[in-house]
Amino acid sequence: MKKFSLLIALSLLASTAALLPISAQAQDAKAEFERGWYDTCYTKKDNEKCYQLSKELIEKYPDSQYKGNAEKIIKNTDLNKAWQAFQAALETYYKGPDAPKLEALFGAGDNFMKVEPDKTNPFHLFAASQMGLAGQGAAMSQTYKDLDRVKNYAEQAISLISAAPATVEKFKTEYTSYVDPLRDLVKANLNQYLAYRLIETKGDQNEALAYLAKSIEVRGKNGEGWKDPNNYWMRANIFTKQYEEVRKQYDALADDQKTGDAGKALLTQVNEVVDKMLPDCARVIVTSTKPEYKPLAEAATTLFDGFWLFRAGEENKAKGKEFIDAFRADPTVAAPAIPAKAVTDMTAPAAPVTTGTNVKVTTGTGAMAPGGKSAGATTETKTKAAPAAKGKRKPRR
Repeated sequence: MKKFSLLIALSLLASTAALLPISAQAQDAKAEFERGWYDTCYTKKDNEKCYQLSKELIEKYPDSQYKGNAEKIIKNTDLNKAWQAFQAALETYYKGPDAPKLEALFGAGDNFMKVEPDKTNPFHLFAASQMGLAGQGAAMSQTYKDLDRVKNYAEQAISLISAAPATVEKFKTEYTSYVDPLRDLVKANLNQYLAYRLIETKGDQNEALAYLAKSIEVRGKNGEGWKDPNNYWMRANIFTKQYEEVRKQYDALADDQKTGDAGKALLTQVNEVVDKMLPDCARVIVTSTKPEYKPLAEAATTLFDGFWLFRAGEENKAKGKEFIDAFRADPTVAAPAIPAKAVTDMTAPAAPVTTGTNVKVTTGTGAMAPGGKSAGATTETKTKAAPAAKGKRKPRR
């Protein structure tokens, strides 16, 4: 029995002795790999090779003292690559906007925000904002037809920029450069787009009016929102359509009905809608100060002149200019009273021509939003010297 136990002990001892060289070899291989990794990343600073070796280090030696450093290198590299790809797609898009380039921009932006999911990060906010604004410009100029996809990006950008803090201390400079110039633009232009989509798709027009009101609430220092003639032109178009619907009902009545209760009620509705339309036509006229807005100003003037005579009459024609001038200093002010003409009977005069409302809003896809073209900031974090793990020597270089 004792002899048998001795044989077992000798066998175990032999097995242990056989394992020792293998374990030592593994340790030597690990140390050698770490030295090569360190030399590549911190001495030679070969970033691409360092990135690949860092992945290999974590896979082969998950217990390495340098695992944390390798993980940071991988994260920063992925972040920098995604950011550079987004910046390149943004610049390429604005050099010659078209649908395929916009799709590429959306893809690069989605990827960047996935790599950098922090919604308070200025670069995340910048990417979301630029995607929404590029989509808005392309959709409203009819360069891009997927209105619902742009809607999703618009809603995302509005939500993020509205919830964004005034600043984040560690990103104070980046907030000033990348986020602040976009706050008013996002809220004004993207709420305007959400209204535009509803108008184009014949959606809820009251909801469209609510979006336009949100856009106009923005008092951007460059005129975003409150001095944008597109807002007032779209609202005038909604009121014009309402006028056409009610007027059609009125004109369908028999002559005796027009002078009766039904005609009186519809004519009251007609006048109420016109009284909302005229101020917005005036607002378009006073805010269309740039050359590209000339078609809007001309269309609004035609519409205003026709409906002013319809509502105020020839005797008050000269007062139309005074009415328009009331909006020059601030187009958001309440409208003055319209000097309605005296009514001798309840039969409405001939309906003014409304074909001027076919003029489309004016928007461009060739102008990059603030912070775009000149964006020079980087998410790159400079790699610091890898510290030696406690109780262990730093790999030799």
